[in-house]
Amino acid sequence: MTLSRRTVIAVGASAALLGAIARAQSSQARINVGFAAGGTLDVIARRLADQLRGKYAESVIVESKIGAGGRIANETVRAAAPDGSSMVLSPSSPMVIFPHVYKKLSYDPQKDFVPVTPVCSNAQTFVVGPAVPESVRTLAQYISWVKGNPDKAGYGTPAAGSIMHFQGLVLQQKAGIELTHVAYRGMAAVVPDLIGGTLPASMAVTGDVTQHIASGKLRALAVTSEKRSRFLPDVPTFAELGFPEVTGVDWYGIFVPAATPAAVVEKLHRLIVAGVQEAPFAENLAKNGFDPYTLPSAEFARRIESEARRWGPIVKASGFTAES
Repeated sequence: MTLSRRTVIAVGASAALLGAIARAQSSQARINVGFAAGGTLDVIARRLADQLRGKYAESVIVESKIGAGGRIANETVRAAAPDGSSMVLSPSSPMVIFPHVYKKLSYDPQKDFVPVTPVCSNAQTFVVGPAVPESVRTLAQYISWVKGNPDKAGYGTPAAGSIMHFQGLVLQQKAGIELTHVAYRGMAAVVPDLIGGTLPASMAVTGDVTQHIASGKLRALAVTSEKRSRFLPDVPTFAELGFPEVTGVDWYGIFVPAATPAAVVEKLHRLIVAGVQEAPFAENLAKNGFDPYTLPSAEFARRIESEARRWGPIVKASGFTAES
């Protein structure tokens, strides 16, 4: 039998697709993480690797590509082969906010990646420490205190250019106050300064401060979620307090290189969603202050586009830019 040229091309394309799927399933896959080993994101990635091992690939390892607020990990995956063997677990900021912050960004979040699914999300909590008078127990009281003590007002976040950074800016604009932003390298550096009284306040990752709120070392004034957090049910949302513009959660999602075969993306999506729904994984997320959160790939892409449109004007209005 003689095969037409079109048939030969089709067969070749099918073979390439099957080869990519086979490599992803039978060899080694890597989950790249842009933050330090032992941190919350690293822990989540390792739990996810456990869920995928033996189902998606024989070996699934986590590689730390530390630095540049997660950009190095994203750049690594952008340049990787689009066969499903390399993926990144990224927070929302490198995909949504960084394109507006950095004059030169070596990747395009909407062109260089396929968003597979978010894995989890967490709200931010605005907290104050002992540098703020003990009598300050509500957001209204804090705003009043800041207006009377502008030289003492400041808030810390785990990174410049993060969603927390700009949520703090929005709060300032809407409340009519001025706060000095102090950028740290991760929440692990923020918390000691808060508790020690060096830093007055923080737009903080909820999971990193809940135990200190429970012990009384920190006071929670508001959360950024649409509804009250199950981890801090007595703390009002910013929307409840008249600041709906501050609302927004940070999600952590899996991305693979653009041109990764749809069949590979679909399989990875299905396995991640199944893994996130399993009790041990969900329980581990809860211990770290995260909620399970998944979306279909196309819907995830639309969310990224929507959030980029939301934060772009806010970043531009702030005048904040980063060189590298």
